[in-house]
Amino acid sequence: MSEYNFSNKELFIFFMVTFGLTINMGIVMGFAYTKYPVDSFTLTQMYYPSIGVMTALLLNKERRKNLPMKFYGVYLFFTITSILVLLIDIFVLNKDPNAYMLMLWVVGSIILSLVYFIDKKEKIYHSGLGLDKNVKSSIGYTLLFVVLCICESFLSALISGNSKKFIDAFISTEKSNSVFHFPSMCIAFLGEEYGWRYFLQPALQQRIGKRKGVILLGIIWGIWHLPINLFYYSPMTPFYSILNQVIGCIGYAIFFGFVYMKTENIWTVSIIHFVNNGIVPTLNNAGGINVVLSGELVLANLIYFCVIYLPFLFTKEYGKDKKEIGITNQGKSI
Repeated sequence: MSEYNFSNKELFIFFMVTFGLTINMGIVMGFAYTKYPVDSFTLTQMYYPSIGVMTALLLNKERRKNLPMKFYGVYLFFTITSILVLLIDIFVLNKDPNAYMLMLWVVGSIILSLVYFIDKKEKIYHSGLGLDKNVKSSIGYTLLFVVLCICESFLSALISGNSKKFIDAFISTEKSNSVFHFPSMCIAFLGEEYGWRYFLQPALQQRIGKRKGVILLGIIWGIWHLPINLFYYSPMTPFYSILNQVIGCIGYAIFFGFVYMKTENIWTVSIIHFVNNGIVPTLNNAGGINVVLSGELVLANLIYFCVIYLPFLFTKEYGKDKKEIGITNQGKSI
């Protein structure tokens, strides 16, 4: 019996699988990015944290009997299929791997959503996947995040003297309509959040405390993006891209962590993550691809994140002792 929700062995397996997949597929991404678009690699990488969690829990015989095997099985199947499609397209067919990946992403999300309601409800909830926990507060925090995103973008536009561009983006609905498509894209966003929030956040917080744990999580989360920073976001300015990523992930980890502790609903933070990836590029009129960053831009982002997200680190939720982090979703430790 471990004193933690997740044992040290499970934590080790999580890191080995999550970062093992990221590093190896990152090498493939580096090989491919000079020849093909690499959008599919970024989407597939979002699956890896959940695969790390599922592998760690499935290898524990005592936990395995309480896991939603249908749900886990579908997730594992589509992740492995996505990786194989990428490898076959790059090394065997020598073709653009993006052709089928978006369809695979959507089909996987829809089937996963259907299987969610077929699998045993008690096992779904036992594994931290309950959908109807704290629904009202979940909606409220999602709307709060939208407001924070708008404040962040407006502050950025105000400082840069580009407020007209912000207003034009804000009133445009062409891109922002995508926020209603979450059920057809959930496989990727749950992929990150199930790993970072459901598993790693309580694992770190129980060991080193709530504040230190969520900051360390943000750093790990930022570093995990390394292949995407090097070969997708900003190949021309990789140092600034990595630094900016870590800053952003610490900020988001603080807010996402706050919301998860308040709602205990992994779907809430998955939707917020989805909203973030949709609304921020819309408000900033940018896709975040092949961006050339500078030290001034990174410093500005540091200021924005400190002003908007850092205050959440000093809320009552983060003030609780690490021993108060309850075993709410996953039951007793093994």
